[in-house]
Order: sequence, then structure tokens, then C-alpha cells
Amino acid sequence: MERSGVTGTSTIVLLLCLYGQQVSAALPGNCVHLEDKPLDTADPITIFGANNELEGRAKPTRTGNLRRSRALPTGHFATNHIKPNSIPLRLFPYEANMDKNGVTYDAYTMDRWTKTDRTDLMEEQSAWQSGKPWNRLNTMGTNLKQMVAGPDGNPMGVFSGKSGVRIGIAGAGEPILTDFGDLFANFLYTGHGGSMEVPVVRGATLLTHIVKNANPVIKPYCLSSINGHGVKFDCPIEPSAADGGSGYLTGVCHGGNLHISLHNTRPIKDVTKLQWAAQTQQTWQQKTMRTCDASQCKVSADGKTVSIVIPKASGTMAFAVNYIGHYVLPLSWGDHSETAACAGSGKRSEHPKRGVEDISVILRCDSNRNLEIRLDTGSTNSIAGVDKVQYAVETTTNWKQTPAMHTCTSSTCTRQGTDVIIKKKVAADTVRVALNIIGYTTVPMGNWFEKAYVVHCGGSAINSGNKGPNTNHITTAPDTGHTTKPKIVNTLAANKKFILELNEPGDELPHQTRKFVLYFTEAVHGSVDEANGLITFSVPHSGNAYSGLVQLGYLGAGPRGDKRNDNYLDPHADVYSYKPHVSYCVSDARKKGYMSFEWMAKDKSGREAANGKLMMVAMPHQELLLKNTNPHGLKDSVYGFKTVSANDWLLELDLQPATMEPQSAAVDRIKHDSANHKLILDAIERDAANVNLMATCAHSDSYNVGKALGLVSRLASISRAFGTKHYQKLDDSIKTCLEKWLRIDDTLDNKWKFHYDNVWGGLFLRGTDGNLDFGTDYGFPYYNDHHFHLGYFLYTVAYYVKHHQSWGRTNKARIYAIARDVGNPSYKDTRFPVVRHKDIYTGFSWATGVVPGERQEESASESINCYHGLAALGDAFGDQHLRHVGQIMLASEILSVREYWQVRQHNRHNFPPMLQQIGVVGQIAENAFYVYTLDWACDPNRFPMRHGCLVGIQVIPLTAVAKYWVDKEWASSIKQTCEWAIDPALSPEYHLTNPGDMRQLAVGWKAFCHAALAPLDTSHRTKAVEYLKTKRPQDLVGGTGSASTLLFILGST
Repeated sequence: MERSGVTGTSTIVLLLCLYGQQVSAALPGNCVHLEDKPLDTADPITIFGANNELEGRAKPTRTGNLRRSRALPTGHFATNHIKPNSIPLRLFPYEANMDKNGVTYDAYTMDRWTKTDRTDLMEEQSAWQSGKPWNRLNTMGTNLKQMVAGPDGNPMGVFSGKSGVRIGIAGAGEPILTDFGDLFANFLYTGHGGSMEVPVVRGATLLTHIVKNANPVIKPYCLSSINGHGVKFDCPIEPSAADGGSGYLTGVCHGGNLHISLHNTRPIKDVTKLQWAAQTQQTWQQKTMRTCDASQCKVSADGKTVSIVIPKASGTMAFAVNYIGHYVLPLSWGDHSETAACAGSGKRSEHPKRGVEDISVILRCDSNRNLEIRLDTGSTNSIAGVDKVQYAVETTTNWKQTPAMHTCTSSTCTRQGTDVIIKKKVAADTVRVALNIIGYTTVPMGNWFEKAYVVHCGGSAINSGNKGPNTNHITTAPDTGHTTKPKIVNTLAANKKFILELNEPGDELPHQTRKFVLYFTEAVHGSVDEANGLITFSVPHSGNAYSGLVQLGYLGAGPRGDKRNDNYLDPHADVYSYKPHVSYCVSDARKKGYMSFEWMAKDKSGREAANGKLMMVAMPHQELLLKNTNPHGLKDSVYGFKTVSANDWLLELDLQPATMEPQSAAVDRIKHDSANHKLILDAIERDAANVNLMATCAHSDSYNVGKALGLVSRLASISRAFGTKHYQKLDDSIKTCLEKWLRIDDTLDNKWKFHYDNVWGGLFLRGTDGNLDFGTDYGFPYYNDHHFHLGYFLYTVAYYVKHHQSWGRTNKARIYAIARDVGNPSYKDTRFPVVRHKDIYTGFSWATGVVPGERQEESASESINCYHGLAALGDAFGDQHLRHVGQIMLASEILSVREYWQVRQHNRHNFPPMLQQIGVVGQIAENAFYVYTLDWACDPNRFPMRHGCLVGIQVIPLTAVAKYWVDKEWASSIKQTCEWAIDPALSPEYHLTNPGDMRQLAVGWKAFCHAALAPLDTSHRTKAVEYLKTKRPQDLVGGTGSASTLLFILGST
């Protein structure tokens, strides 16, 4: 088992085996290693039967024969590269992308979490000023994502392997995953008799490659110099997910000139991204767009207003402005331009008319996911060839951020008369499609992102038809970054160290460069091929290919020619972490848990390093621990994260209670207060009278059934704690439902029956009688959200087993199969991966399985519920091993939720300014670390009411451990956010809105805000009680009861 566990409120001691100190990082001698023992050894196939359906839908790639010996990871950082449609790895402080040419790395610095130029507003749920829909009232709340993947020159960009430095060997094929643990993944490249092993380790400041009998081939994108030798490598710009904001136009004539003003909600950094059209109204049919330049278009100091002066204006002037890639104003500018009255008479424009009025498209996709796009360019005869056509095709999941437009080439698109035909194999049964005809229009017209065509494979074709004038969203062809130049080869002098200086992509930071360093274990010289952007390194005066280490490190960004950090990583060269290991144990006598990070430092010969020179990056939650125990071991770094020079770490931590029962002391306090006691007793009665588990049990998906079980089992435990008899009937329904889902009473529809997936290794639930889309049952068939769904089942089973021991013993193998799917601690259990969703390095879990797209996690509180369920199940069975595993993971999850989802006093500086004010994060994701949005519609789906859902999804479900993250400190951070959600009229800008858009937040989500604010003070606790004291389960969010919520409000349990 390789997992961490720390609490956010407990006293934590972190001991480090520091360089130069004799401090052991081994676990205490009397501790039993949790990772050495599986939870169970029963074959899940004999319990649930086997399923192989994912073989044809989401087959793992790049894994060789690894599946024969163990289950494959579905929530691991390396899963990004072994699932279909692979995406980059996030390593901290790097990101990496692998293909047959090698591994491309770019830096990932912590300052990206907070920079305002990386805060991308997604304003579709923001309130707007009444009568002025272009004026979004973002101070009331807005969706946002904090983009972290692109370098400073492209801060809103994504990373797909076209920035940074690529390292490979000639003739290699695709890499193969040969081994993995929670801190590492080893990949192997082979070709032409040589090999390159890539031991990828989270937190490593030096990226190591073990090369045997092969000359390394390096491709540094945007390279401007190497060891002071000037070069000029191509510098492509990755696609940007930037939102250009929204805007409006004004125009007025005076002095014979037309003065156009564009007012935008966000700064416009590049005036050449604007185009304008202006001429007399009589000649408007012959309009054309012209690109702004600095002489004619002036930008205000704040960048939000651009003034365009059109000389010799006369008569009624028509005008429009296009912000390339973002919006055109007015929307239907071809037919309905803005106008301004000017004196004099107009002069007819000499520009020819564009013929785009009959552009149309037909889209069809067959059942094998073969998509055909047939674009009829109509009478636009000037659209020759195919290179003026761009297309965006993405799954619905990936369409959440602005997708990249791909320019047609002769290999991807064909021309037949006026038709341009695009054929593409797609990754899902439902995709979204949009097109751009460069310089003419987008299809669909106008807001192509929001109005993209939705194509269903195997469904009917979509025919856009002729829509009349369709001259919106005119754009210019993108700069490809490629130039034609002769092949020039220069030879670099032999050396063991090379400093690479890379230009920032784009043109906004011409004087800043980024520095990387390459280390070799023996001197090599480099052949520089500027034409292809490659450097091949070889051993001079030798007929042998290179064998040894190649290490790459980032040295920071700064002024061109800056050499301050050139030697920063020198003390750590030639040493690397190889297959690091994490061990765990618990001492009940001391009520402490321990985990040991053993980085397994190796020297250049592959033997154990004789001295400690590893420099590893500490994440903020790890830094938080170190500040109290070893502040001198933490060092500032070029990565923004703190670093520690150590080969081993040992963490000591307090543990939270395992039981799922309400805390007895809190229950006693409530019983001694007659008013509060009556509130709870009335709520128990009200909930029990209104729950109907069997109405849901056989008729819904695993998530909603799980929540229903969680509600009833929590209610039953409260009933027992307060001495009522309601639990008796509740227990009967719990038993009936659990036996159906555990397949004891095997009567559920087949789609709801658990099976064992032989393809990846884990529990499979089809969830549908139809086509198995990635979104089926929230993605559960593809290993999404297992910890959310099964966490509720584990919590319920823990309750039932605690009070029905015989039933638990009879069905233990079935129950433990559920626990193993999300909580297996040992690689000795080859049927399930180790703690499926947990990320030991970040401390939190990722919800994403093997579906396309980046990893993300929304409801962190439901992750906590899963690991609490594991601990409680161990407690119920009297299984010390399972209890300890659950407690370790529970403590770790709570610490990271407090650190990354919640704004607190100590971590406020780690969030961008807007989130500092909001106090909570909606999601953690890989391309955009902090995300403030939801993947589902709130009720209503408008800010500031929407805040209530974003807070609530980090509170659900309220159980006995909720007080460890729903506390007074966090309540103070979300006070304004929740108060505005409950009563939007409290927002200072509320009076500017149209009241018809501002209906009240749904009752259930208001309840979560009230509960979250209750720890703040007596006033908020009283308001929360008043709000909840008459509510029934059907008034609240699914899985939530009045008794449970009131018990938390009154007793924090």
C-alpha cells in the first residue's frame, strides 16, 4: 500500500531523513505494515461473475503483458497515458506527454495557481445588468478556471507536447508501461538495438532517462541558445482556452470622423486581434473587415476599451467589430450593423461582395464512430482548396472548455467541387462539431461554442440547410509557426552539461526566456539540426552509442541571458529516485498513524546512492506539516513550491475516530437540552415517515441508490443514539436493498448487477440496457466515481454489520469485494489496483477513470465519505487491518480537502484573488487546477444563487466526521458567498439585475449553506435550525435528511 493519511486539525509530526542527518525514515519497529496484507483473497469472479465488455470500448494501451500479473490502475497519474485517447501526465513540478518520438516535458510552477492573467472567466451563469446583457455582474459570482498548463507566453494555453523539451531515441516505438506505484511509473522505449527507460517520479526536480546503446535525440521547442550558441528553433503556440470576455459597441461622429469604441469586460492585450468594418449604410452590402493596427486603434490604460477612428465619414455610417476567436458585434452584423449619423454624403466602397449566404454543412456518424463532415461552400468561389477550413470535433465531456480548431490539410480533408469533406474517427458515440471558414464565417453562425452541432453516431444525419447570410465570427488564418529554411547542422562542443534557453511562445514576452539544463553522465557533443528543431547527442571519437543517464531540469524564467540559476541543480545531478515506495502502519497504543516515503535514491551506476542529494518538491499540504516540525528543511525554489533535500520522509499523525455512529458526548448534550432534544426527535419522526428506500432501490442508478442507503442508515444510527424504535423498520429496508445490490437476492435488472471487469481489474456495472456511453451512470462502467458511489454502500454496510454481526459474517466476501475495489491497500491483491482513486502525492482523490479527458475531482466531501466508510466497516467487523487502512486514507483526504478546496487563513495566498473572496473551490482539475463551476445544473443555474450548489457539493453528506472540515474557520471564508446564495438581494449589485432572472435557490442547497455556516456563531446556528426544523427528506438534496442535518448543526456530529 502506498497511501498517506493526515488530519487537518490534529497534531502532526513529520520527520525527514535529511541530507547530512542520521534520521531514520523507517516505520516504528512495533508497527505492522498495512501494505503487506490484502484485505481479502476471495476471487471476485466467483462472487459476481466476469465481464469483458471494456475490451471493445476502453481497452488499455501501452501496457504490454502487465495485466497478466496485476490489476491496472484507473485513477493513477499514469492512467492518462494508458487509457484510450491519452493525455499529458501531471507530475509536479512538470507535465509530460509521451509518444513514439519521446517524452516532452514542460515546467509546472506554483505561481500559475494565483496569477490573474490565468484566471479564465466562464460567464454563462453570471448575472447581467438589466437591459444590458453584455454587462456581466461578476462581483456577484462567476464560473472560472485557473489555467495552469501553458507557459507564461501562453498563459491560457493547454499543454499537449508542443512546448518545453522532448527527449527520445531514434527508431523507438510507443512506450510501454513496465511498472508502477503510487509515486512512480516506469516506461520503456526500445528501437534500433537501444533502449531508454523513463522512471517517472512525482515531485522529482530532475527528470531522469536511463539510456542504453542509443544516442539521445532532443527537441527543445522555441530554443534560442544552447550553452551560449545562438539558434532559432520553431516556436509553436498551443491552443488557448481563453475566454475573451463580452463587450458592446458605441459609435459617434464628430469632426468628419466616425469614432467607434469597443468596451470589453476583460483586457485586450493584442489590438491586431480586432477587425473592423465601417462604411456608409448604402454600401454596407459590399462590406469587408480590416485588421486593427496601432495607428488607427488605440487601447485604454486598463486594456478594456479600444477606440477606432474612421476618417471621412459621411451620411449614415454602418459599422461592426470582430474580436477574433471570441465574438463579433453586433451578432448578425451582416444584416443588422450598428449605425451612426454623420454629416455629408457617402462614398461607395470598392470592395467586392462576399458570397457566403448559402454555406451549409451535412454531418453524419455511423455506428462504428466514423464521422463525415460535408461542408458546401456555396458560391464563395474564393475559398479555394481546403486550407481555409478549420474544424473542431470533441466529446461532450471535452467541450467544456474552448476546443482547438484544426486546419484542414490534404491528408485530413478532400475537395469535391464546392464541397470540403472531412472524415474522422471519433472517441465517443456523441460528439460536438463546429467549423470555421477563415475570413468568412463560423458554422454554426455566431456563438459556435454554445451552438455546436451535436452528432450521435448511428443516429440521423444533421443538415444545417441554407441559413441565408451567415457572415459572422470572421477570423484570420492562424500562424502555424513553421518557416521554410535550409537544413543547417552545427556541432556543439563536448560537455556533460548543456543550458537550454527557450523563447516564450507568442509575442507578448519578447525579453523573457525559460531555462532548462541537460546533464549527461559522460561528455557528449551535439549535432544541431535547425531545420527539424532537433539536437542529437553522441559520444565523441567513439563508434559506440551513448549509455548512461540523461537528466533534464527546469531553471526558471527570467530576462534573456540571465545566468543566475545555471548551477541550481548541479548538486543533485547523477542521483535519481527509482521506484520509490510508501509504507504505512498504525499504533493503537499511541493512537498514531505513520507513513514512510522511501524515495529509493540511486546513483548513475544504478546502485543505492552513497549520499543524499535528491531534491524533491513538497506540495502545500506537505509544506504545512513541515513548517511546524522542520522549517529549516524547507527551501524556496524556482518552481514556486518548496523543496526538501532528503532521501526518505516519515510522517506521524493523529487519527480520527473510525465509527460512523454519532458522537456520544454530543448526543448527551442535546438530550440534556429539552428544546434541542425535541428538535431531533421530531426530525427523526418526520424523516422516517417520509423515506421510502424501496421506491429507489431497484429503480435507480448506483449513485442515487447509494445516497438513499446513506440517508436511511444515518437516520437509523441517529434513531438508535436517541433511543427511538424507528431503526427497526429502517433496518429491514436496508437489509432488503443491500441484498439486492450485493446479489444475495439476485433479482435486480442485469444492468444493475455488479460483475468483475477482466480488462482493467475491478467492479463493473453496466448501468444501461442501451449503448454504453462514457456518461452512463456518471461514468461508473469506465471507473469514474467508484469512491463516490461505493462509499455510500460501504457506509451503509458498516452500519448494518455493526448491529447484525451474523449477516456480516455470512456475506463478508461480497462486502469485502466492494471494499477492495476502492480501498485495497496491497499490491499482493492482484485483482484490484491499490486504493483506486487516491493520489498519494497530492493527498486527495481523482474522480476520473478511463474516460477521455483530464482528471478532475468535484465533490471532495464524498471522497471523505468513502474512506470513512472503509474505516467504519473495519470497526464494525472488528477488523483492525481494514480499520487502520480506512483511517489513514480518511486523514489524508481531509488534510488535502482543507488545503486545496477550502480557503483558510494559512493558505489564502495559494488561491487566485476571486477564489480568495469566494472561499471554496468547485473542482480540482489538471489543466485548470482550481475550477469554480459544476458539471450539472444548479437550481437556479445563476449566480449568486449558484454559489449554494458549489458550497453544498463540498458538504454532502453530513456525517459524524463532517466537523473535521466543515468548521468555524471555513465558515468565515464562505460567509458572504453563502449569505448571497441564500438571499441574493444582499449582494450590492442585486439592484442592477432583472428580478425575473433572480429566483430563490432550491431549498435543499440552501440547507447546505445554512449547515456550513452554523459553526460560525450562535446567530447562524439559530438561523440554520429555524430553516431546517420543518424540512422533510424530499425537500432536501438526495441522500440528505432533516435529522442528520440538524444533528450536525446542534452537535457537530
